[in-house]
Amino acid sequence: MKKTAIIIALALAPIISWSQNVFDSFENKRDVTSVVVTKNMIKLLSKMDLDSSDPEAQAYLNLVNNLENIKVFITENSTVSAEMDTAVKSYLSESNKLGELMRVKDKGQDIKFYSKEGKSDNFVSELLMHFTGNVDGKQTSVIMSITGNIDLKQISKLTSDLKVPGSEQLKNLDKNKNN
Repeated sequence: MKKTAIIIALALAPIISWSQNVFDSFENKRDVTSVVVTKNMIKLLSKMDLDSSDPEAQAYLNLVNNLENIKVFITENSTVSAEMDTAVKSYLSESNKLGELMRVKDKGQDIKFYSKEGKSDNFVSELLMHFTGNVDGKQTSVIMSITGNIDLKQISKLTSDLKVPGSEQLKNLDKNKNN
């Protein structure tokens, strides 16, 4: 019985870890800019000495304290862009808990947001953004994955600070989630 349990665990391990790491392969690609902020860095950010009487600073700290990780992968390479498209489609088909939250098509840019349910209507446990389009005259693809206890009302501030293409659309996300 113990041997059977071990075999089943070993068989399921790649499936479970694949869903968490499907985009990690882009981190080491030659034509990909990647930003990966881990829980350890997030803990350091939460210890920043900000004015705790400032409501905006307090909201920012609350947001950061509840995040697990942030991963952003950006490329202008068309081959890698096609690989990103395939990875997003595979991830979405494998993860039946992610639902489309919003999509925007404007001025040659296509932005799609997906989320996984969180603790309440304004929170999600995972936010995935897939962006393709023209940025500063160059065809660009972006995958952004954020996990944790994500407050949709506050996340646009963080992603704007990271200067992620498509992040300006996050300002409308919480409105669309509640409609």
